[in-house]
Amino acid sequence: MNLDKRDRLVLFTLLSVAILFTILFYLDINRKISIGDREVVGTIFFKNNIVQRKFEDEVIWEKLENNSALTNKDTIRSEAFSDALIRLKDGTEINIDENSMFNLDLTGEEPNLEFTQGSLEVKKNDSQKSQIKITSAGSEINVDSGNVKIERSKERDLSLFVEKGKTTIKEKDGKSVSIEEGKKAEFKKTGLEIKKIPVALITPASQKLFYAEPEDVTVHFQWKVESGYEDPVLEISRSPNFQMTFINEKVEGTQADLRLKEGTFYWRIRVKSITGNGNEFSEINKFFVAKMESFQGESPEQGTVIPFVQTYPLVTLTWSKLSTVNSYRLIISNSPKLTNPVKELETTANQISYDDLKEGTYYWKVIGKSSFPDTKDRESQTLSFIIKKQNSIPAPKWLRPTPNSEISADEIKQNQAILIWDGNAELKSYQLKIFKDPKMVNAVFSEETLANFLVPNWNLLGKGTFYATVIGKSKEGKETESSSVLSFTVVDKKKIPEPEVDPKDTKPTKLEPKLEMMSPNGTIVQMKGKSSLDFQWKVSGVTGERYDLVLYQHTGDKKTAIYKITTKDSKHTLKDLSILDEGSFSWDLSVYKDSSLLFSRKGSFILALDQLKSLKPSDIEFISPKRLYKEKR
Repeated sequence: MNLDKRDRLVLFTLLSVAILFTILFYLDINRKISIGDREVVGTIFFKNNIVQRKFEDEVIWEKLENNSALTNKDTIRSEAFSDALIRLKDGTEINIDENSMFNLDLTGEEPNLEFTQGSLEVKKNDSQKSQIKITSAGSEINVDSGNVKIERSKERDLSLFVEKGKTTIKEKDGKSVSIEEGKKAEFKKTGLEIKKIPVALITPASQKLFYAEPEDVTVHFQWKVESGYEDPVLEISRSPNFQMTFINEKVEGTQADLRLKEGTFYWRIRVKSITGNGNEFSEINKFFVAKMESFQGESPEQGTVIPFVQTYPLVTLTWSKLSTVNSYRLIISNSPKLTNPVKELETTANQISYDDLKEGTYYWKVIGKSSFPDTKDRESQTLSFIIKKQNSIPAPKWLRPTPNSEISADEIKQNQAILIWDGNAELKSYQLKIFKDPKMVNAVFSEETLANFLVPNWNLLGKGTFYATVIGKSKEGKETESSSVLSFTVVDKKKIPEPEVDPKDTKPTKLEPKLEMMSPNGTIVQMKGKSSLDFQWKVSGVTGERYDLVLYQHTGDKKTAIYKITTKDSKHTLKDLSILDEGSFSWDLSVYKDSSLLFSRKGSFILALDQLKSLKPSDIEFISPKRLYKEKR
């Protein structure tokens, strides 16, 4: 079919409009929505797996993280095997289970929670005089005080358990019914049915956290059966609707002990009525079994000396991020016993920077404040660092490549051939020179840079052995001494050394345990056109049971953990690129076997959309190979 000029113009216009709106839709669905001037009413202080929020005036759902702020009229939903603990500003706590959804409207004097599906628990702060109104399927529930649990699914009618306090129900016909502690109400088609809860659950209480030691933990169950019921059966499930029962055991007496592994669990007691009216159930309590995550100060490492000449250095303290903690208390003191702190701060982040610490020796530790009731806070070991005044700024030290190493054509092509040296905050710029002559008479390459790294024009240099030096310049124009001479060789392809084999040795060679960070590591990653970021590593000499990967973004002297996963594979694909920005990144990988940490490594890389054109020098910070390859013991 031949199209005339007018038809081609119309077709081109329609295609252009289609492409434009496709791009706009993609940008809209992947954008991070700002809270702006919306009223913040609460915080998610613990989240498990995928929990999402939708603003009142938006159609896009966005993922929430620990310590995410919630705003008025947000709609919250959880996916399968996901749950969250929410704390409102007035102290009220809302626990949402998997496959649940509700809308929160705190406008006016009567807070309203519109419950759609799933199950949730509301613990009202009794110091607040106002009620919390819960609406669902035309029914209205007013929580005057205490704790209530609500369940609703497509297969079941709405059920209400009053664990503590008093709750009032307003039926569709306008009548109000009071439900007291220890009773449950079922909203059936025939009307409201109120019963006494046949079994009171004593322990574990709802939201209780247990730590596996190291693979599992003994959980003590205790309950009280009301008169008129018998033959208790302990039921434990991974889901709140008990579709998949994990344990179904007839028990004697009013208590039992079971060893459980890591996971989220729901438990209840099933009993028979003596009058023969069938089975009855207790309320449902949820508890968690989690692995004891490593909690320690990460930087500055023990005994680190931080030098300065005129300006007090920017000291960034970082520590492990725990999923079971909602805030951290940092203590810095001049005393090993941490008496009379010079700095004390409570924060939800896992790092803080100071630029006013004077010369001296400092001791520090972090206390992680638990998100769960009756669970002890975590406490790191006390570490020390020294801030020391010097007469002159030390010469830059080479970090990469290692002395006398080879740089291949493939590394140059893949942007992995980067010259990196130790930076200093008191230096404004660096002068890099590269020579072909070991006597270093005439430089074949010379360039000044504001960053502590540089990618030379490798095509200009060609192949052969080279010698490089770098000099730092302060804001006042003073130059440091020259760095040590770095020698390296540019080759087409690296030689692979063959292992030496003793012909007399007939025993099989035992490989030394080794973890190699494959990618991205020491490279510039060009993200233009990519839909994911791929991490790969290689373990030899030992079989890892699981790997913990933590991704950090570096902004100036700050290091922020932005992503964490646990996997059994030796690779991972990060698909949510909305958490990334151009700049410098590092990633920690820890190898575990039988819940014991075998070793860990660090890798670093730069993300760019168009090489380094849009990167600022302040965005770049590289970690030295000493950190990259140092084992944790």
